[in-house]
Amino acid sequence: MTNHRSCSLFLAALFIAAGVSARAGAQTASDLGITVRRISPRVAVVNAGPWNNSYLALSTEKGVVVVDSGFSKTIAKTVREAIRVEFKRNDFAYLINSHEHSDHLFGNGAYSDIAIVGSDLLRAAVLQMKSDPTIIASRLEIPKRSLALAQEQLVRSDTKAVKDPRFAQDERFWKTVQADYAAGVELLPPTIVFDRRLTLELGDMSVHLFSFGQWHSSADTVVSVPEENLVRMGAIFSPDLLPVIKFPNEPNEVLTADVVNNWIGVFHEVLSEANDKTQFISCHGWSLMTKAQVAQDAAYVEKLWNEVRMAKAAGKTLEQAKQATRRAELFPELAGLKDEAYGIPSIHQRNVEMLWDATP
Repeated sequence: MTNHRSCSLFLAALFIAAGVSARAGAQTASDLGITVRRISPRVAVVNAGPWNNSYLALSTEKGVVVVDSGFSKTIAKTVREAIRVEFKRNDFAYLINSHEHSDHLFGNGAYSDIAIVGSDLLRAAVLQMKSDPTIIASRLEIPKRSLALAQEQLVRSDTKAVKDPRFAQDERFWKTVQADYAAGVELLPPTIVFDRRLTLELGDMSVHLFSFGQWHSSADTVVSVPEENLVRMGAIFSPDLLPVIKFPNEPNEVLTADVVNNWIGVFHEVLSEANDKTQFISCHGWSLMTKAQVAQDAAYVEKLWNEVRMAKAAGKTLEQAKQATRRAELFPELAGLKDEAYGIPSIHQRNVEMLWDATP
């Protein structure tokens, strides 16, 4: 039986130690649970924090390129140092922002000395956050809420689980982010802005940027590196989950036909650059997808979009459209993908609703 009094005393000590560590100065990668994985001699992925954020790093002839900064300036500085050590070079050239969520952009201040690249949608989102601080109020509460949740989970855990070093790393991570947020977030917008497509020519490789639009955020960007057979899809697709068209809660923009058509156009372009060796990586975790998996998900979105538009043009109601696009009948190849997540009881049914509303 768990001794909750001893566990609580241990927790108190753990939280105090984590707080002292967060205030003591620069954090090391091991302090914060930051790990580096090599995909190839020129590519590394840095995973950081309790949300297992993934930051892509490219070692090119024209300098180091990083995709996304981090939860906060201190976290981003630690990630940047881990990349410097891994590549044994300090000539950082570009930071690319893939979307405007805090865990990918609030650390931009650690890269204020180099060019920051982002879409016009992303720049608009950052400038809106700067002009209206209420937009990021809930984001600034994430460390506090996460610390409280971690404490609750630890109280329910046995002593062995509490002593797991990952718990202490998580505490240090959230307290570090919390301290950074208390000091003020430096919201740096991109200094190189593109509208739909941009290619960075970097000598031995090129980085192709596709402004994807409103799916996981208000300003998703897909990053393709053809020479490395690598595509960073962000959080657009997941290997075991049915595509979630327009995540719940955000983005807040109304979905339009132009946005959906752009999604499909990007799918076609990215897949045309890919081959059977191409790895598709996420912005969280270490899940990899193949071209075949991504092509299947993209085909689902395009086919469902066409079916919903035809149903509406034929004068059918939404409920009739749902009946006409039943997943089991129209997409039997996707039977193995989960249809419930993020509090959505049926992702497929909700996808039909989203595309119905986007159809003129």
